[in-house]
Amino acid sequence: MAADRQALRRPGGLLLTAGKVWAVLCITLRSRLAYVGELLLRTLFLILILFTFTQLWHATNLGKNVLVATGFTIQELIWYLVFTEALMLSAANAREIEVDSEVRSGDIAYRLGRPLPYPLFHLGARLGERLLRFGLYLLVGMVVALVVVGPIQLSLAGLWLSCSVALVSFVGDWIWTFAISVTSFWIEDTFGLHLLYRRALMILGGMLIPLSAYPEWLGHIARALPFQYLVYYPARLFVHPDGQVWLLALGANLAIALAGLLPLLVIYRIGLRFVSTQGG
Repeated sequence: MAADRQALRRPGGLLLTAGKVWAVLCITLRSRLAYVGELLLRTLFLILILFTFTQLWHATNLGKNVLVATGFTIQELIWYLVFTEALMLSAANAREIEVDSEVRSGDIAYRLGRPLPYPLFHLGARLGERLLRFGLYLLVGMVVALVVVGPIQLSLAGLWLSCSVALVSFVGDWIWTFAISVTSFWIEDTFGLHLLYRRALMILGGMLIPLSAYPEWLGHIARALPFQYLVYYPARLFVHPDGQVWLLALGANLAIALAGLLPLLVIYRIGLRFVSTQGG
C-alpha cells in the first residue's frame, strides 16, 4: 500500500496509473472477444425476456391504458427493458467475482505484487469485461426490439446521454461490489450479500418496469434510495433524453461512487493488515 501511494504521488504518477488501468481494460476486452460465442448464447435469455414482456404489456393494455399508467408507450417500455437488461446482465454475478475467492484463499498476498494497486487492477479488468457484455447485449436487444415492437425515436444524443451515465454507474457499482467482496477477510462467503445487493438493484432500481409504474408505496421507497440512479435513470435517458435529467443522474452516480470509496478503502486497508500479520 505504501508503495502504491508513493507511485501515485510521483510527477505524472496518476496519469501513469490511469494508463495501466486502461491497459488492463483493453487486454481484458481482447481476451474476452475470444468467447463472444458464449456471450451470444447468453443473449437467448434476453430474447426470451423481451418477447415475454411484449406479450405481457399488450395484454395489460387491453384492460388498462399503459401510457397513462407508466408514462411510456408499449414500444418505449420494451426499449427501456432492452437497456436495463443490458445494464444488469453485463454485471458479473456473485459466483464470477474473483476478489472473494482470492481473499478467502490467500491468493491476494501474491496479487499485491503487481505493478498496479490491487483494487485498480480489478477495476480495469471488470470494466473491460462489462463494457463488452453491455455493448453486445444492447446491440442484440435493439435488434430484437425492432422485430417485436418496431422502432422508437432514438437519437445519438439520447444514446450518448444514457451511455455516459451508464459508464459512471458501472464505476459506482464496482466500488460497492468490491467493498462487499473484501469483507471476505471476515465473512466466509459473501454470496448472500452480493445476492441481496443485486436483488435490490433489480427491484428498487426499476429493472423490469419503470418506477412510474410501481405502486405508490413501493415507488416512494424506491425513489428514496440510490438504486434508481444506477438502473432507472440511464434507461429513461435512453428512451426519453433530457439534459436536466442527465445532469441529475450523472451527479447522483458520481456521489454514489465517491460515497463508496470510504468504506472500500477502510475495509480494504484493515483487511490488508490480516494479510501482513498472517502471511495470507
